[in-house]
Amino acid sequence: MLNAVLFDLDGTLLDRDKSLKMFLEDQYERYREYMVNVQRADFINYFIDFDNHGYVPKTAVYDQLFAALDISYIKPSDLLRDFDDKYPHFAYSYDDTLETLRRLQARGYKLGIITNGSTKHQTMIIDVLGLETLVTGFVISEEVGYRKPSPRIFEVMLDQLGERAEDCMFVGDHPDNDVRASRELGMIPVFKDNGYFERPSGYCITRLTELLDIVEELHANS
Repeated sequence: MLNAVLFDLDGTLLDRDKSLKMFLEDQYERYREYMVNVQRADFINYFIDFDNHGYVPKTAVYDQLFAALDISYIKPSDLLRDFDDKYPHFAYSYDDTLETLRRLQARGYKLGIITNGSTKHQTMIIDVLGLETLVTGFVISEEVGYRKPSPRIFEVMLDQLGERAEDCMFVGDHPDNDVRASRELGMIPVFKDNGYFERPSGYCITRLTELLDIVEELHANS
């Protein structure tokens, strides 16, 4: 029986592409006096390319950005510090994130978030998006010392909720970190397809509201 629906954060509940672009536009404008001969579009597009959907450390991203655009008069560490301080304030959810979570919550499902990342960033993003009142709990890799796809980070969440893996669904946008890892624990995996990766087998959605139909199907067959 399905009792809980668990989510990845970045790219699943958080519209990371939009959030990052909004932050980079703001960062460029605030540091524009140092961007001699650097076009705004190049600053944003190069960063997004080097960032590889968040899977490259930001230290390396800014180092590559400075080398590619020949930015002077300021150091990569200055913009990295600015990113650490300000990026979470630009967090923007998908347009159906809150609606979907509220409808699942109203149906009595426990909700949770399992995310890789820094405790400071991810906690702030959850707060900015207004998710804290909608979820029963959340687990952040830096805080617990395990990163997806390690089964241990999922088990920490299961212990918090008091649920068995087979009674939980996990929704995420990474075929390995989210889908394979949760499936191997016995959860029901749902892949949120953002167009970055090849679709794995099983349930697949492009919008979060599609989850509601999957949940109804599972309930009818239980």
